[in-house]
Parts: sequence; C-alpha cells; structure tokens
Amino acid sequence: MRWAILIFFLVFVAVPRTARAQGNPLGPEFRVNTYTTFNQRYPRVAADTTGNFVVVWASRYQDGWFSGVFGQRYASSGTALGAEFAINTYTTADQSNPVAAADGNGNFVVVWWSAAQDGSQSGVFGQRYAGGGSALGGEFRVNTYTTASQIAPEVAANAPGDFVVVWESSYQDGSFTGIFGQRYAASGAPAGPEFRVNTYTTSNQFEPGIASDAAGAFVVVWTSGQDGSNSGVFGQRYATSGAALGPEFRVNTYTTGAQQAPAVASDGAGNFVVVWMSNTQGQFWDVFGQRYAASGVPLGPEFRVNSVTSGDQVDPSIAADSSGNFVIVWGGTGYQIFGQRYASSGAATGLEFRVNTAPYILRHPAVATDALGDFVAVWDSDLQDGSGLGVFGQRYSQIVPVELMHFRVE
Repeated sequence: MRWAILIFFLVFVAVPRTARAQGNPLGPEFRVNTYTTFNQRYPRVAADTTGNFVVVWASRYQDGWFSGVFGQRYASSGTALGAEFAINTYTTADQSNPVAAADGNGNFVVVWWSAAQDGSQSGVFGQRYAGGGSALGGEFRVNTYTTASQIAPEVAANAPGDFVVVWESSYQDGSFTGIFGQRYAASGAPAGPEFRVNTYTTSNQFEPGIASDAAGAFVVVWTSGQDGSNSGVFGQRYATSGAALGPEFRVNTYTTGAQQAPAVASDGAGNFVVVWMSNTQGQFWDVFGQRYAASGVPLGPEFRVNSVTSGDQVDPSIAADSSGNFVIVWGGTGYQIFGQRYASSGAATGLEFRVNTAPYILRHPAVATDALGDFVAVWDSDLQDGSGLGVFGQRYSQIVPVELMHFRVE
C-alpha cells in the first residue's frame, strides 16, 4: 500500500500537469532543412541506441532536377552534426519518399524510390552510412524485379546492422500490387533473394511497414482489401533467418469501412505494436493500435489512441524503446501534430499532447526513439520556413517518466 501511495504522489504531484500534457519537450521546436526554396517534405527520422539521430526528406529542385533526397545528422543533445547532405547520386527525374534505419552503433541506411532509374517506371534504391556520416560504398538498387513500379519503401535494422527493406511492387504477385522484401547483412551484401511477403494476392496489398528486434527477427504489416470490407491491416512475422513465422494474420478486429496506413514498432525482445487509421465513424478517421507478444499473440484488445475525436486523426507513426515503452504521433484536428506516450504494459502515460508549437498546416509526422525512451518527432510544415513546405522537429525526454521507472508496487 505504501508503494502505491508513493507512486501516486510522484505521478500526480511531483510531475507537473503541464509537463505531462506537453510530453516533456527537450528544447524548442527546430527547423531541420537549411535549403528552404520550394518544398522540403516527407520527413523520416532514425535514432541509434544513445539518441544520435538522422532526419531525411525529399527536396524540390535542390539537386537540379524535380526531387532529391537530403539528410541532416544530429547528436543526442539536438546539436546538428555537419551540414545537410545530398543522399541520392542519381539525380535525373524524381527521387522521393526516403526512409531510414540506424543500428546500435549509429551506422544508418537510407532508402527511397527513384523514377526510371532501374529501366522501368520506378525502383527502390539505398545508400549506407557510417555513424560519422561518411557514405559506405555507393548507391545500390534494392529490387530485383524491375517491371512497372516498385515504390513506398520501408526499412528496419537490428542492433548489429543487418537490415531489411520492404516495398510495394506492381503486378509482381500476379495481381495488382503486392509487398516484397530484401534482407541485407550489415556489410550491405544481400542475404538471400528478394521475397514476397503477402500470401493473399488478390487485388492490392500496399502501404507496408516494418520493425525489427535487437537480434533481427522482424514483422511486416500492410493494407489489404481482404477483411470483407473496404480495407484491413495484415501482418507477417519472420525469424532472424528470414523464415516466415506462422501464417499472415489480420491485425484489426473492427472490419467495417477502411483500416489502413499501418505502422509498427518492436522492442528489443520482439514484442511489437501496430497502429493504423480507421474510418470507424464513417465521417472522421481515428488512430487505433494493437499490442503483440514476440510470439505473435495479441496482448489485450485493439485500442483507440486519440482522445480528441472531432476532425480527422491520420498518418500515425510509432517508435518503441528497448523496454517496450512506446510513443505514437499523428496528424490531428486542424492539421496539427499530436502524440501519446505508453508504458510497455499498454497503459497511457500522461495525456495526449500537441507536438508542434507553431500553428501552421502540418503533415507527415514521424517519430524515433533511443534505447532509453528519449524521442524525436519530425513533420513538414507549410510556409513556416518562408517558402513552401519545410521540415521541423521536436525532441522529448523519456516516454515513461523516470519517476515511474524507479519504483515498483508490492
């Protein structure tokens, strides 16, 4: 009983209500892109175990053509490391929608889709980097199958630096679009051939997401029109060897209308959480989630993330620390960015909070966390940098307040 009273005091008295509501920001909101002409958009962020992070985005006309991929590295303190840098070597036409993943030592890989570079409509390409920011080898093509379009890549890395890329591929599975993947060793060498993720191939499987645990076991999620309604969220687990673990599975319990745009995060042991947007009210979108044990068994029922239900809540992104505490960010009412923190038990920590400070029109949020739960959210903002869209970010302290991690209930 005395422990319960002490925890009550620490949570509701020692931690200021305003701090909990705002998610414990570290420093002010910051602009990521240095080059501000035209649009810088579609940001993604990856963090290593100690909190150093890299932000990547697509920039209009900066590389001399339509769209190119750029990045900026940061120390865990939030200090920029060097200047913003160009990532794609091939600059003809469009290179866009980059994603990134970092290993335990801070080495990272960036992947994106590129128009016409693989000899067809579009393909998936990547570039590896050392923790200090130097490129490791040259730009490389990820997809083996090059007919039509390969787009919408996602990437995840384990602690030693092995990584997996997944993407949408047109007509490759015998129907319209399917989900395919390629595993890589930390050296950048492919680990086995390209593989198909989805078992059900009718119509479209699209919008993939991926997460890896510390050892390299991974889970892939995607949207598919196979749950008997408009669209649903499905997943497939894999061992570190790349072998599928069990059959593909449906994530969403509620199947009426559309459930789509899934994202997934895993802790160090392989427990994972999937989030998605659901058109449950027939008018507005809400964000929902489902927790899983590493074995693939659901942990509790699916849950709604957003507490505010007026207006659309869309484009969720999720990150988990090594202990399984997690944070979800999304685009909410009034084109603002919101977040909600959770303990590894699935209990919400504090209140839903607004991420952005400046009241601009904001889109495409993304979030990453270090091993201890400090996290950074990024998004694109309209007109805030003085010209079109720009990329902005906000750093935060631990997902679960430190006061809660130092005590137990007996």
